[in-house]
Amino acid sequence: MSEWFTWSNGFYLAGLIVAGGATFIGLKYKKLVDELKDVFDVLREAYEDGKLSKQEKERVMKEVLDVFASLLKIVWK
Repeated sequence: MSEWFTWSNGFYLAGLIVAGGATFIGLKYKKLVDELKDVFDVLREAYEDGKLSKQEKERVMKEVLDVFASLLKIVWK
């Protein structure tokens, strides 16, 4: 029975717990996760040329505000 309780099995179990928690959060807060993905996509596109123009800053801020709006909808549901 002691061969089942090893460090590698313990780390594997911890990984499964973390993955399950991430899945639960992803399902429960899907809208928030989608908004965060949009923010990172906009940031990646904005920094492709290495500079951030005023129009790109406004676009990023709009996406950040969408994230906060989504978070408020989840909290005050």
